[in-house]
Amino acid sequence: MRDPFCKKSGYASELFDIGKSDPVIQFGGVTIFDCSIPIEVKGVPLFEIKKAEQVGGPFRLSGNFYNARGNPSLAIVNNEWRAYGTNWDVEVIGSTIIIRDNPKHVSLRLVAQPPNNVVIEELDMYLNGYRFIGSPSALIFQTPGGGRIKATGWIAHSCSVGLSLS
Repeated sequence: MRDPFCKKSGYASELFDIGKSDPVIQFGGVTIFDCSIPIEVKGVPLFEIKKAEQVGGPFRLSGNFYNARGNPSLAIVNNEWRAYGTNWDVEVIGSTIIIRDNPKHVSLRLVAQPPNNVVIEELDMYLNGYRFIGSPSALIFQTPGGGRIKATGWIAHSCSVGLSLS
């Protein structure tokens, strides 16, 4: 194959197996549901959830992830995930997407759990001065001023923005 599509487009992609009810986003120690923008940083949504385009259709999930250096690593556009060709490695096992910055460093481990759960199991991301370090049980925010916030057991429900960092 002389010109693979992902080399020409700059990314590899696939559709999520997504349900019809609002998704539950588990982001480290934070659980968010029924929020159109679950998380935003300085006005930039990390996730955005829109209603189905037609009755009985799937909800529409969009989002952006960055690596530990602040470079884009994964985009989700209306339920289609796109892993950028600039990543060191992208591994997909079933419904799990693993993105590595180097051979021993995972910057994102995202699991789609149909019909409506999206779980960020592992994260090391930098965006707009904030660093995010996530594990299954906690999400740590390091602020531009050097502060540190550890989130465990947080829940946001029925709001327009679940978590806003500015």
